[in-house]
Amino acid sequence: MSRLAKDSLAYTLVFAVGYFVACSSTNTSRGTIGSPTTVIPRMLNSAVRGNAIFPTNTGSQPVLASIFGFALAAHPEATISNPSDLGQSFEALCTNWGTTASGSSVPGIHAGFGNSGLVPMLPPKSGVDIGVWNDCTAPLASVGADENGSPTGFPILHSGTINNLVAYGTLVSGSQFRCLDTTNTGTLQDNTFVRPYYDLAHDTVVLGSGTSQLTLACSISIAPGDDVAEIQVQWIKS
Repeated sequence: MSRLAKDSLAYTLVFAVGYFVACSSTNTSRGTIGSPTTVIPRMLNSAVRGNAIFPTNTGSQPVLASIFGFALAAHPEATISNPSDLGQSFEALCTNWGTTASGSSVPGIHAGFGNSGLVPMLPPKSGVDIGVWNDCTAPLASVGADENGSPTGFPILHSGTINNLVAYGTLVSGSQFRCLDTTNTGTLQDNTFVRPYYDLAHDTVVLGSGTSQLTLACSISIAPGDDVAEIQVQWIKS
């Protein structure tokens, strides 16, 4: 057998063994360097899609990483203090700011609601016949001012920490925007509710639970004369 053939066979065997090890692993844990953690389920709470339960890790480490044994060091995970028993991902979308007297859609959030107050982004009204309405309602003077003792928003299932607020969308001019807050956090208890608001006076997305505003905030830069045409907000409870 030639030297080239022997080398080729050796590489093939190494790859095959590595692939077998990677694919045969049940991979039931994943965590930080030197501190593996158990995979927990995560619930998607969405105003765009239906709710779904899915795991935080659904595959094996890359084949080459498993061969050389540096997968854990190459892919460190974020450390979460006191993680919830059930992680949740939240998503809300607003594209409708009302209609004009002639029945046409208002093009932007300021055109529809003015320049002051907090615009609540609620879970959508939906049905088989009418589909999904991605409405935002009239602005409030403060977080939760419309609740009157009746909690509104997405439910928190098992206590945890809200983090990683993200907002993105399109302006009336056609330009796209995005913003994120990965620094501030907010702790919420089981069986409370959370929802995002758009602060018209400061062009900022904030989160509220009941009548309390969380510290997370995401600011959007809008040029004079432009406006937000649609906005999507996502956040996580870990």
